[in-house]
Amino acid sequence: MNSNFKAMKKVVLVLIGAAMLFQSQARNISYTAGDLQKTPAAKGSLTISCTPDLQQLTAKWVSDYAAINPKLKIKIIGHNETGTDLAFESNESDNIVKDGSSWKMVIGRDAIIPIINSSNPYITEINNRGISAAEFSKTFENQGSRTWATLLGGDQKLPVNIYIIDNASIKSTIANFTSLNPTIINGIQVSTGAELIAAVQKDPNGIGFCKLNDVTDQSGQNMIAGISLLPIDKNANGRLDYIEKIYNNVNDISRGIWIGKYPQALCRNLYAVAVSSPVEENQVAFLRYVLTFGQDLLQVNGYNSLVNSERLSKIDRLPGTFMKSQASDKVNVIQLIITILAAIVIIVALVIFIMRYRKSNSIIGPDMDPHHLRVINERNISIPKGLFFDKTHTWAFMEKDGTLKVGIDDFLQHITGQITSIKMKKPGEMVKKGEPILTMVQKGKRLTISSPASGIIIADNSNLFSDASLLNSSPYEDGWIYRIEPSNWIRENQFLFMAEKYTEWIHNEFTRLKDFLANAIQPNEAEYAYVTLQDGGEIIESVLENLSPEVWEDFQTRFIDTSK
Repeated sequence: MNSNFKAMKKVVLVLIGAAMLFQSQARNISYTAGDLQKTPAAKGSLTISCTPDLQQLTAKWVSDYAAINPKLKIKIIGHNETGTDLAFESNESDNIVKDGSSWKMVIGRDAIIPIINSSNPYITEINNRGISAAEFSKTFENQGSRTWATLLGGDQKLPVNIYIIDNASIKSTIANFTSLNPTIINGIQVSTGAELIAAVQKDPNGIGFCKLNDVTDQSGQNMIAGISLLPIDKNANGRLDYIEKIYNNVNDISRGIWIGKYPQALCRNLYAVAVSSPVEENQVAFLRYVLTFGQDLLQVNGYNSLVNSERLSKIDRLPGTFMKSQASDKVNVIQLIITILAAIVIIVALVIFIMRYRKSNSIIGPDMDPHHLRVINERNISIPKGLFFDKTHTWAFMEKDGTLKVGIDDFLQHITGQITSIKMKKPGEMVKKGEPILTMVQKGKRLTISSPASGIIIADNSNLFSDASLLNSSPYEDGWIYRIEPSNWIRENQFLFMAEKYTEWIHNEFTRLKDFLANAIQPNEAEYAYVTLQDGGEIIESVLENLSPEVWEDFQTRFIDTSK
């Protein structure tokens, strides 16, 4: 490829990146109370239920919303009563949240975090290695001799002073994290989060466990002075890996909690729940309120609001335009203007690009491989009939001898790009449905795929070891992965899709993929600008291929793992 071609490619990417940055800034225009008050008042009625732990928060949401919509009659009923339009629940509840047939959306979070004094004498070592759940467990068990040696090893003799809020829910959460009996979770007891913060601020050897909301200032964006987050060595390997470095500030840990990098045992989601996807005007309007102005009340009541990009993506997925404020009108107008200007800029740049390209008589080189310029959608995905498809993006086929042949689906290979190597289990190993069965490697970046069925592996496809690209070129034939002797097939195949249902499901997967890319890729990064074109458009073939390992890690956590 000649220098003119490369130069023009960079120009096009920068222009697209700039356009997408302007568009993202337009999307960040916030609602104001004045805007909300200018909207037409809601009418009719709305019935809301909530779990006991969210009763105070729900009551404040209802009170705040009713003040703006006095003609709307809102009734709060008990958690187990029938006839509710919306329910607000935490993932501790055993009711609707755990019912996979119900619609639910995360609207906030609650997280317990360990903190230390910013002047802790071992803070550099702590930030390099983190503390594992097992190390915390030992410290709680050794109540008579709690020293930093218990947490960090070595011969540190300084004492560890643990501060605990006298709250049964917090103690239970810590006990779950450390796999201990709640009665062992003891320390210097304080009554409130504010008292705990004050104690740790005065004690360089102190550790406290409190809600994330307790350590943020009034804006909810910054840490309180003198306090640092204590990093957790989630994988217990004795060091803080890159993927675990989410403890620098409030925004980093909030995003880490969202995408699953923080220990699940220490956090819980707050859900809006309905029997089916909300379409009724009052339902949708109230949900939009909760995802905008209602997020401020989350902070006030001790919970954590959603990060802005997550909030926007959830609002976008709500049907209709109820509660459409003057602010959103401004956003739409600005977005339309910017979109038109961006289109003009891109068209002009592409015309110049094509003219210079033709003039140079160059042939498209490896940097602009036509394979990578294609777009993909559900119409491009091969879906053979006769196969069973799983939400793990795998397939299974029952052979005549009763064994299953399994592999990955065509969707997955289209977005990863060419697989360079794989890690497989060995024949004779037992696998269970939903557990890891294969690791695909693409230039050092990895995705772990789970099994569509339980059983014993009786054969593997040895051809994949020498040519992993068979997963791309022939995912349903030459690129099969294992033959499995199933152990629970009659039950498990009831949860798999045949071609028709899988076609419907894969359409939703493309929507999820667009949401993931919109949140994971920064549109102001010019080298990734082409990826963000999926926002309202199409997804480019092999979209993950040239993205960073961090994006692949997020894709594993937020897309692959949540499919199961």
